[in-house]
Amino acid sequence: MSEAARSAPLSDEAAAAFAREVRDFARAECPEDIRDVVRNSRKLTRDVWARWQRILYDKGWGAPNWPVEFGGTGWDPQQRYIFDTTLAECECPPQYHHGLRHLGPVLIAYGTEAQQERFLPGILTGEDWWCQGFSEPGSGSDLASLGTRAVLDGDAYVVNGQKIWTSHAQEADWIYTLVRTSTEDKKQKGITFVLIPLSAPGITVKKIETIDGIHHVNEVFFENVRVPVENRIGEEGRDWTYAKYLLSHERLGGANTAPLFQMFGNVRTLAGRAPGGAARQADIRHRLVTNEARLVGLKEQGRIAVATAMNGEPLGVMPSAIKLLSSDLSQNLSTLALEITASAHAGDLGDHGDPVAAHWASTYYYNRSRSIVGGTNEVQRNLIAQQLFSGGVDSVHPPAFPGEIHTAALRFAQTAKDPAWADVAALGWQLTMVPEEDGGLGASLSDLAGAIEGAGRGGLAMSLALHCGVTPLLLSAALAGPQRDAALQGHLTGAAPVLTWLPDEAAARRLEVRSMPDGLTLRGKVRGVAALPDATALLLATGPRLILLPLDHEGVTPVPAVDLAGNATLGYDLDLTLPAEVEVLSGDSAQEARDRAFLTGGLLTCVESVGLMAATLGLTLAYLGERRQFGQPLSEFQVLRHRAADMLLDLMNASALAAHAVAETMEGQGRRAASLAKMSVSRAARRSAESAIQLHGGMGMTEEMAVTPLNKRLIQAGFEFGDAMHHEERLDLMNS
Repeated sequence: MSEAARSAPLSDEAAAAFAREVRDFARAECPEDIRDVVRNSRKLTRDVWARWQRILYDKGWGAPNWPVEFGGTGWDPQQRYIFDTTLAECECPPQYHHGLRHLGPVLIAYGTEAQQERFLPGILTGEDWWCQGFSEPGSGSDLASLGTRAVLDGDAYVVNGQKIWTSHAQEADWIYTLVRTSTEDKKQKGITFVLIPLSAPGITVKKIETIDGIHHVNEVFFENVRVPVENRIGEEGRDWTYAKYLLSHERLGGANTAPLFQMFGNVRTLAGRAPGGAARQADIRHRLVTNEARLVGLKEQGRIAVATAMNGEPLGVMPSAIKLLSSDLSQNLSTLALEITASAHAGDLGDHGDPVAAHWASTYYYNRSRSIVGGTNEVQRNLIAQQLFSGGVDSVHPPAFPGEIHTAALRFAQTAKDPAWADVAALGWQLTMVPEEDGGLGASLSDLAGAIEGAGRGGLAMSLALHCGVTPLLLSAALAGPQRDAALQGHLTGAAPVLTWLPDEAAARRLEVRSMPDGLTLRGKVRGVAALPDATALLLATGPRLILLPLDHEGVTPVPAVDLAGNATLGYDLDLTLPAEVEVLSGDSAQEARDRAFLTGGLLTCVESVGLMAATLGLTLAYLGERRQFGQPLSEFQVLRHRAADMLLDLMNASALAAHAVAETMEGQGRRAASLAKMSVSRAARRSAESAIQLHGGMGMTEEMAVTPLNKRLIQAGFEFGDAMHHEERLDLMNS
């Protein structure tokens, strides 16, 4: 990574000030009729785009991605991200991309001074309108196979051929296009980049009727069209270099998720007025909250991509992953809107008296193209799989919580042979979040997240969120006293660990706790307690009470069991009376401690799952590379490569959601983010385990594979601190 490529990020204060400046400008200067088009997701036309471009140009913001010397702002990726996102949040249209984000950078990098002086000003002001002529009837993604010919005749090329799927050709002035000037060498070497006015004799533009009922795309026919040699960009036959530069130059467009949030808000408004019974309403709510979680994760993925670009590091698979998820979300949301507004109109976009239904039917059909344009989903998965199988998980997806703590935990998990709790306790992770005055380190949630993610990534399948996060938090929240102090020190040192039961409401009802004159009476069942060797006490966090129960007391009957991961658990049948001092915290303070512990446990379980998902994917890649069928490794079969790519996509979104939720929680605003993360990550983790089992074939059903305990732990973790449905219900309550 070169120092020249790295940009110093804005401080939080400077970033907020810049966002305010953009927001104030947008609200004051973007015309209401233009904002109404964006607000209602109507088609953007040249008139709308050109007026808005002129307003931005007059402000000096016409080309956010161009250098200052060519009329641009010279902004870095962070500033461009803030600019694009803030404008979208203010219901302003995005800038028209063909001139500003595609052709302009190519002219700046490879054009002559005369070409730059001729074409860049019209792009900046919005006076010249461009379209792209790449695809042909026989060559969509395979640009090297294009057949439109250009033959040199004196000082001009004579162009014959056809382009297809040419967006906005019906309202453009110029087309930048690829033509074949030679067939004597490799296909890629005979392609030339030329600029052609659409008013030139011999050009015919024909509308393509699309299923959304809106005029987007066209066929463009060239019949003996003369193009001056001075309109060629760069050298003849070297356009593959220029085309690749154009296609890769603006790779962070998908990081701007504000338009998707706008669509989500519109669909949520529709849902609030949707008719139907309980089952229909429940389905709508489920789909809304599921897509909201993935959308929050996508926004964080975009932020990570921008930070990566700011560091001058390669973006790798990030743009492909963002493109795949954003296209999937746009299709999911428009499908839901279609169902809400009545599917009876799906085949009729005419004047049937319901413009809202007509709009969403058109939007639904249009969004089918999202997974096709800009590189089909299948092509994107091929690109992801290529990098994933060639470099491994670490090369394409760095940890969410990097640093020395993560690295040390990863190394321990990779080198320790079947570590026991005593080995983990010796590392002191359980000290992380305990205040210094109680014998802890007084460190942050993100520090413990680094340790837990590293351990998971190294393949350590243990309830670290409970033992290292929840139990110390609850004990340190309890009132100081001989019993609590001894239990806390015993757990922190590892000499006498404390077990914890943090039940949901249904499980809590199975235990009756009554205050009696001589103490507390406990009767009922406690189940699913994660076992630890040498434990001497059980911390019951039930209702508005924290109770330290001595495990050797008469009336405590252990009931051994195993969890879904095959780990030993304990249940207890309780029928006893204890002195009042075993209640180490009560009332609102106990409820607050319990709520905080439940939130923290859920977050750290998400982090653990993210680490284990990375480990599971790594083991699956290794197996696919080693196992052979039909004379070749399984890793060569495209369908299996795509399954592995989908595992990575789930991992990336889950990782982003977990990182976002931890950050929000540390800022004191994490309840909704935590439930979104726990709901979505639990489901993604289970899909990861299921895919790993499937991709290992019959061996995936056995206990002998190294991946098996990780798969089982991923599934079990989804049920700890509230399963996906529990958190979906919590989100429903937050929305009501």
